[in-house]
Amino acid sequence: MLRIGPIQIANPLVLAPMAGFTDTCARRIAKKFGAGLVYSEMVSAAGLVRKQPATFAMLAFHPEEQPVGVQLFGADPKELAEAARITQDAGAAIVDINMGCPVKRVCRTGAGAALLRRPGRVAEILSAVKKAVTCPVTVKMRLGWDTKELSVLEISRIVEEQGADALTLHPRTRAQGFRGKADWSWIARLKEERRIPVIGNGDLVRPGVCVEALQSKVCDGVMIGRAARGNPWIFAQTMAMLSGKAPSTPSRELRYKTVNLHIEWLCTQYGKEQGLRRARFLLFQYSRGLSRAARFRQELVSADSEEVLRGLLRTYFLG
Repeated sequence: MLRIGPIQIANPLVLAPMAGFTDTCARRIAKKFGAGLVYSEMVSAAGLVRKQPATFAMLAFHPEEQPVGVQLFGADPKELAEAARITQDAGAAIVDINMGCPVKRVCRTGAGAALLRRPGRVAEILSAVKKAVTCPVTVKMRLGWDTKELSVLEISRIVEEQGADALTLHPRTRAQGFRGKADWSWIARLKEERRIPVIGNGDLVRPGVCVEALQSKVCDGVMIGRAARGNPWIFAQTMAMLSGKAPSTPSRELRYKTVNLHIEWLCTQYGKEQGLRRARFLLFQYSRGLSRAARFRQELVSADSEEVLRGLLRTYFLG
């Protein structure tokens, strides 16, 4: 079990916020296969406050996703507080503040991982957001700006002191991006030093790795990111292993049904034309690691109609 504020999460498996991927459709798929908690992709606080339609569209939730968290990014305390209010009013169960995004265009605005260099601003942001909403507030962060500026202990202390209900640590620095190996010893250290739940993120590529992290009690929950793209079964497989059962490999028929369901939800959410465009990217992910994947992807690129696309799916997944 994982508890964040007053919210009891069904299990300690969390879908990470991922730009361009964790929309309402992907979140529903993850929940269907066992994720206890799902987060949205990064949402601009400025975009919400300025009522930008494209940003507001990211606050689309389905009852099947709940509890769902929305990750906000920004650097202005008042702006983030207002965005948090908007997010809560839209139906989010949890508001998460991004303090780990390493992307230059985000850091240049003072948001994301750039906040790890400004402990005072971190305190101001969390104080303002906590006053603005009644729902739980969480933080996702990294170790620091680079190896010379490891601010994880100071920032995590401030996060706890300002009343955050949980924190997620991706134990790489901003300078590392996604290179190198995540240093999980830092997650274990935070678990010992902090009183709020600590969720571990980074290099959780297989169910066995997730199980090891949870059973060794180095964290209260695991946040699965890139390994869940096109592979929502990682949640069911991890839960099976936690229950002492052997994880099952999804059959091609199950893959086919899941892909079609995902496409159906995409078309409902975005309209058929845009939904099918989004589906192409997802199909690259769903075919990852399977035989004949390279050929299938080449054929996807040239598919010029829904009929051709669905025909390719039947042939590839069902033979």
